[in-house]
Amino acid sequence: MACCFFIYGAIFGSFINVCIYRIPAGKSIVTPPSACPKCNTFIKWYDNIPILSFFILAGRCRKCGKKISIRYPLIELLTGLLFIIFFLKFGLEKSCFFYIIIAGYLTALTFIDIDKKTVPDGIVLLMIITGFGTGIFEFHQGINIFDGIIGLCAGGFAALCFNYFSNGKMGEGDVKLLAALGFCTGTREIFYVIFYAFILGGAAAAILLAAGKSSRKDPVAFVPFIAAAFVLRALIL
Repeated sequence: MACCFFIYGAIFGSFINVCIYRIPAGKSIVTPPSACPKCNTFIKWYDNIPILSFFILAGRCRKCGKKISIRYPLIELLTGLLFIIFFLKFGLEKSCFFYIIIAGYLTALTFIDIDKKTVPDGIVLLMIITGFGTGIFEFHQGINIFDGIIGLCAGGFAALCFNYFSNGKMGEGDVKLLAALGFCTGTREIFYVIFYAFILGGAAAAILLAAGKSSRKDPVAFVPFIAAAFVLRALIL
């Protein structure tokens, strides 16, 4: 069963790769089929098998021979591992699928934020819709729609406060994301996520400053730390 979850996770990761590239560019995530970013040749199904095709092709496009970014199979591997982690943690319970869905949103947002320093409103809206659905059916830890609304307000307000007192160092997209995530998780969990995210973000910033890889004025993508905090919180529930 864990192997099946890994396979489905890798396939989901392949779709996330499409979203990461197309959503910031304003392109459809459904059509056209995936193509080589160098020569624009459509990729055949047998060259688009998650993880495996990258190694079969030796990391190069079959048509033009240009290198394919290692990030594509790494994201597929990451999502496959997340699927296994949540399955081993929660089994075939509703919470397993809740965490898989939210982690999928956060994975896409993480790499979009790293690449573009932006948080697309469309994905945040999908997260809010997901939170509405999970709240109506109490899909996650018995949190209902009213708990979700309070979590939305709590997450958004906490982020706004930090944004104000830090002179705008937290982006507007991060504020929206934390509000949407609060809608999905409820008040208690969103405060844990925010706390862990700041701990992880602060530790990473300190390491980069000490290594001379960053300065205090350099913008930092905060979504990766929100995503890591969300997964960390799930593991220690």
